[in-house]
Amino acid sequence: MASNRLKRTMRGALTAGAVAVAVSMVPVTPAVADPDTPANASEALKQLKALSEEAEKLTEELHKANDDLKAKEGEVTKANEELTKANAAGELAKQQEGELRGRVDQLASSNFQGTRVNHISALLLSRSPNEFLDKLSMVDLITSESKDSLDKLNATINQAKTAARLADEAKAKAATAATESARIKGELENRKKEAAKKQEKAQQALDRLSLAEKKKLEDAGLDIDLSDLPDGGLGTAALKHAVTQKGKPYVWGAEGPNSYDCSGLTSWAYSKVGVKLPRSSAQQARVGSAVPVGNRDAWKPGDLLFFGSRGIHHVALYAGNGMQFHASTSGQPLKYDKVQSDLVSVRRMG
Repeated sequence: MASNRLKRTMRGALTAGAVAVAVSMVPVTPAVADPDTPANASEALKQLKALSEEAEKLTEELHKANDDLKAKEGEVTKANEELTKANAAGELAKQQEGELRGRVDQLASSNFQGTRVNHISALLLSRSPNEFLDKLSMVDLITSESKDSLDKLNATINQAKTAARLADEAKAKAATAATESARIKGELENRKKEAAKKQEKAQQALDRLSLAEKKKLEDAGLDIDLSDLPDGGLGTAALKHAVTQKGKPYVWGAEGPNSYDCSGLTSWAYSKVGVKLPRSSAQQARVGSAVPVGNRDAWKPGDLLFFGSRGIHHVALYAGNGMQFHASTSGQPLKYDKVQSDLVSVRRMG
């Protein structure tokens, strides 16, 4: 019996050993690192920059959609006002038509000294050439008055009809455009949320940096003395307002006064000098006057600089001497920088 127990124990040991050997022979698949997780501080900074640029593009597109939406809503309002005016003009035309037709009928059926007024009766009833000319002049006057009234009436009716048709068309187009802008806005909101998730992931890696590395990233940069800039220009005045915000944080979609994104800062600065800019950098690049991009000597402090090799997505204020002031990107405060290399447009307000 003891011998049987020993055999069973030996068989169990052999089986366990065989299993262990078999397991050891199965290739072990190494854990795959999340490709979105930065491997080191340098990679985290690189990823943060890329994600911030993506988020900025989405945010600026969202601003543009909002600008477009406001414009389309304005078109709807204007179209409705034009339609109201056209309807009022049509009603007035109908009223004038009734009055003028009654007047014309009265003139046409009236008698002059008991006889129908026309050229023949004027001749037959005239006792002298002078009297005939007097009667003829009156007939022509009445006929001309009737014709002018009818011409004016017809023109008024036609104008009212045209205005009503154009107003209806404008209203329909504006409503369609507003619906489309609202749809785009919804899509951009979703994309913005996706970008925010990526931004948060990179930010978590960034938070693991040393205090020295964080300090370097958060450094507000150079100080520039703008006291000697000439007064009087809108651009200079806007720039002087903008630089008072130096050191405040960049935040997507923010327009002050505690934080800003790039176009939020430029909109805020120019609003301080009475200039209302569109909300997006792409739309801001359409206002003002163009300044030669390749001629830096032609640039003036406060000119708006626009960047983006694949569509404008960033804007800064020129600060002179090859420097710009801007709300740059997440993790960095509002600061001075050298003018970026992907400059595509320079615009001057006023």
